[in-house]
Amino acid sequence: MDAIDQLKLMTAWDTEPALTLGELENVLSAASLDDSGGHAPADDDWEPTYDLDAAAAAAWLIKAARAAATVDEPTAGVVTSKIFDNCRKMAASYSNRRNTTVLVR
Repeated sequence: MDAIDQLKLMTAWDTEPALTLGELENVLSAASLDDSGGHAPADDDWEPTYDLDAAAAAAWLIKAARAAATVDEPTAGVVTSKIFDNCRKMAASYSNRRNTTVLVR
């Protein structure tokens, strides 16, 4: 499974508030890491390497922003504030698991 497919699963991307494929690609790109050979994402020899937890946290924050921008409809059956809270909890959960890099000399 490639990174974008993993990110789709981690973010429930097509569940409202939904994300676009472009948004997923953007957060994945922002979470690029140097590969195991020390190649930076801008290098021609870079092997795609990502901090998927960081990308998922960013994606869940986008979903939270979408939920915050909606208004609760009494007849909708879904309370927007609960969706917002859930998105924020998911963002925090992935943020707490983020990859940390330590330079050792």
